Amino acid sequence: MKDNQVAKYQISDTFKITGRGIVFAGFILDGTISIGNDIEFLVYDKIFKRKITGIEGITKSQPTKVNTGLLIQCTEEKEIDELRKWNPENTTAIIYQ
Repeated sequence: MKDNQVAKYQISDTFKITGRGIVFAGFILDGTISIGNDIEFLVYDKIFKRKITGIEGITKSQPTKVNTGLLIQCTEEKEIDELRKWNPENTTAIIYQ
């Protein structure tokens, strides 16, 4: 991993929580994720780097992986809507300290 990289996360889906923002649903591939870490991911050929403001277990899980939801800080409602429409297709995101 890079110097301040602490984890890799596979984004499987996105959903919006009104009043809170966008949540990524997916799986931690490697490392440990904490609230306050930065997440870097590619959307439509543009790199986004945002802060993780919440982490929650998601009830639906696979036997070999624990499904984890990450609440992501967004700059505006338009960005939340854009990310909600995005299909991540198991995009791998990098988590930084």
